[in-house]
Amino acid sequence: MRWASLFILLFCLPGCGYHLPGQADGLPGGVEKLYIQLFVNTTAEPRLETRMTSQVSQVFSRNKNIDQVEKQKNAEAVLEGTIRDYQNKSLSYNKNDDIGTYLSRLTIDAVLRQVETNQVLWKGTVKWREQYSASNDKNIQELARQQALQQMIFRLSEDLFYRLLDDF
Repeated sequence: MRWASLFILLFCLPGCGYHLPGQADGLPGGVEKLYIQLFVNTTAEPRLETRMTSQVSQVFSRNKNIDQVEKQKNAEAVLEGTIRDYQNKSLSYNKNDDIGTYLSRLTIDAVLRQVETNQVLWKGTVKWREQYSASNDKNIQELARQQALQQMIFRLSEDLFYRLLDDF
């Protein structure tokens, strides 16, 4: 009897609308053709807009229901993004009162607009933060900062993707 109940539960689960994050049918408004505009960078970090846009495009390209187009005129919707904030702040100190750990924060705002009507289909803010260790060797510390930044870009891109598909 237990096996029968378990089988019925597992059989009915897909019919109740349950799905894994990012596995929804598609973008809001039934958009299938998407143009991803170069993100606007309002921070002092150079080339951040290129890195962010490239990673977002890479994440969206994994979905078979979304066709990324190279020209806005061929799209049903445009994804616009603004990198609003990028900060690095000391998080902890060692016994000599030197910085031991930094905390990086990255915030983006994104808008999905229908091309034909300019109607906003989705709008949201996505934030991520990462820690990295300080070092007396500035090259090692810069490498740690860049790795933390790349991790934030990756996580923000995935979070944006999941939010758009699942409308969280």
